[in-house]
Amino acid sequence: MSVMLYKHGGPHEIHGDNFDYIIVDEKDVDAKVKEGWAKTTDEAKAPKAEKKPAAKRAAKAKTEE
Repeated sequence: MSVMLYKHGGPHEIHGDNFDYIIVDEKDVDAKVKEGWAKTTDEAKAPKAEKKPAAKRAAKAKTEE
């Protein structure tokens, strides 16, 4: 099965905004998401969360307790 993935700011008007898109095989979705593609247009527009190493997250959680 094929899946459409999105990036915000492309040449195609979808849902009232501009996106780029690709169509990939279902087995390739996770790899493409790691490359910056999103499963929905809403996800594509959402700001990317800063990824912190697990050790820093754990230390921060302890200091907040």
